[in-house]
Amino acid sequence: MKALFCLVVIAFLASELPAAESIDATLPPVLVTATRLRDIDQPAGQVPGKVIVITAEEIEKLGAGTIQEVLQYQSGIVLYDPIGNEFQTSVDLRGFNGQPVPGTSVFVDGIRVNEPDFNSINFDLIPIENIDRLEIVPGTATVFGRNALGGVINITTKRGRRDRPHTGFDLGGGSYARQRYSLSSDGPLPFKNFDYLFDVTRELSDGFRDDGGARITRLFGKAGYQFGDSTDATLSYTHVQDHLKQAGSLPGSFLRAGRRRHNLTPGDFADSNLDLVGLNVRQKLPAAFSLALNAFVRDHDQENFVRGLSSTSNLDTDTVSAGGTVQISHEGTILAKKNVAVTGLEYGHNRFESISTSAFICCPGDFITKQLTRENIVGVFFTNSLSILDSLIVNAGFRYDWDHLDFTGKTDPTLSGTKEFKRFSPKTGLTYTPIENLSLYFNYSEGVRVPTIQEIFALGPFGSNLNLAPMKSRNFEVGFKSKPAEWLEAALSLFYMPVRDEILFISTDPLDPFSGRNENIRRTLRQGMEVSLKLRPDRWIDAFINYTLTKATFEADFFIPGINAVDPSRPVVKGDELPLVPRHRIGLGVNVRPLEKLTVSLFGNYVGEQYQLRDEPNAANKLADYFVLNSRIAYQWREWTAHLTLNNLTDRKYSTSGILVGAPFNESFRVPAPGINVFAGLSFRY
Repeated sequence: MKALFCLVVIAFLASELPAAESIDATLPPVLVTATRLRDIDQPAGQVPGKVIVITAEEIEKLGAGTIQEVLQYQSGIVLYDPIGNEFQTSVDLRGFNGQPVPGTSVFVDGIRVNEPDFNSINFDLIPIENIDRLEIVPGTATVFGRNALGGVINITTKRGRRDRPHTGFDLGGGSYARQRYSLSSDGPLPFKNFDYLFDVTRELSDGFRDDGGARITRLFGKAGYQFGDSTDATLSYTHVQDHLKQAGSLPGSFLRAGRRRHNLTPGDFADSNLDLVGLNVRQKLPAAFSLALNAFVRDHDQENFVRGLSSTSNLDTDTVSAGGTVQISHEGTILAKKNVAVTGLEYGHNRFESISTSAFICCPGDFITKQLTRENIVGVFFTNSLSILDSLIVNAGFRYDWDHLDFTGKTDPTLSGTKEFKRFSPKTGLTYTPIENLSLYFNYSEGVRVPTIQEIFALGPFGSNLNLAPMKSRNFEVGFKSKPAEWLEAALSLFYMPVRDEILFISTDPLDPFSGRNENIRRTLRQGMEVSLKLRPDRWIDAFINYTLTKATFEADFFIPGINAVDPSRPVVKGDELPLVPRHRIGLGVNVRPLEKLTVSLFGNYVGEQYQLRDEPNAANKLADYFVLNSRIAYQWREWTAHLTLNNLTDRKYSTSGILVGAPFNESFRVPAPGINVFAGLSFRY
């Protein structure tokens, strides 16, 4: 900890030192999206909050096979695998660990891609090979609307280049029969001002675990129109088909005996069939106004089969979503002071029909639940940024969310009715720049996460909770951003986030810890610190280090059931920590170019110990901490690039998630991570 603070101090002192003449490298200026739709970009130092930007070039350097692997080294983020499939790793942002539902919202080209029935994020449905830039906005992101308590991941996809036709392909393979094939093309169309991009990708894997693996096919196409700097429009289409096997968790005794690849309940899988059409338009208007809008239609069919320790369940969900956002911006002056005002309206409609079939050892016969839900969502937002002084910018705004659920229980008419949630969420902030390349900021924001249909209704014989209240968050954050030299960037964020009515999954079946009921916990708290350094002291080397300290605690007393049916209820008291939120996290990396076309990279990821699921009283052993070291070597010759990625170089045996299970095991179940593995590939770009 002290070492990290020393690095920050050195960063400030470096601004007083002349740059060495031998250094001929700079870090490019960072522009971030300052609005709900990408219309106005601002320098990162003028935004009252932390925004992390990852470019397509940086994604390539990481050698990441999934979007989660791109995110894993960033501050505020922890990955954990509760499923047993690398493509379905969950993302924790600032202590919101997805229990039972993620508190992070993900947008692709302005379109929310969280599943409406459970707010889950299927990163495997997002074309990682076509990401142009990825922005992470930690903390409650008011303007982006409901369910963004932990923050927002905002993705922009590539578009066709307009200079000439380009083609490319990727071939790769490695451990666990991992294969990847990709073919792409982009360039100008034979119509003035039009461009196109097309990509098809196929991924195959047998997986690290027995009866694991995946089959994924992604197709992505985009047509664009650009007229000068006044009009920009794109129409995109995404199609994904996949079959993901889920190896699940294992008893700790299996792991201690070296049976890390075993599958205790073989047969689990998740199938997806996705079609997504998105339209985005940006238009400059007279009098310094600009218009941005998007519209989308999304059709997603899912099937999930789970074989538990004492049950089996199959869930088929057919989801159709449509909607759009209209945003108007104005850049002008108020009393000769620069002012940027943005207002917008967002509408979405979701229709999802689900059929759940569950069977339990305790109860004869199948339990069948059929539900039809129609959801209408309206959001109105406004934000204003006023430069009171050249060095002082004040930002204020709000978001009003209205969410109406109309649900029909086809097998149980008593589970029919309507739910309506309304919430006004303000935000404010300021940025002060006392000297060039140093900005201090403060922000306050509020947010809401409404309970999802799958949280309200239980499967099989377990009780539903139609009285679940929405989660409400308040986020206080202070920090600084500094670029004391052209080759060095530093940032520090301190956050304090009290939450009311946290929704917690309470397990009620000692044989099946994934069956239970959702309850509201009156108060919880997340607080912490994030430190980031990024440097490029010379053209042949660049590096980064990110440190995160997070403490997530219950702030109200309550009771939860015992691990076994005969156990007494267990008390959870104020100060007990939320499971699966490690206190300490470090991500670091270095890229070295000993030759002009050769890049050697080394990346490290440390995650501290953490309490396991069902251990809200903090009475059991913690999940052990771990450090994983990865490397990548890439050599470029003309249009060809050969690369070799080595993951978990030290062959560390670790698990990213754990849960306490009752009789007959009476021990923790964990999902083991793969040992040392390799992936090699060849790319061609013309």
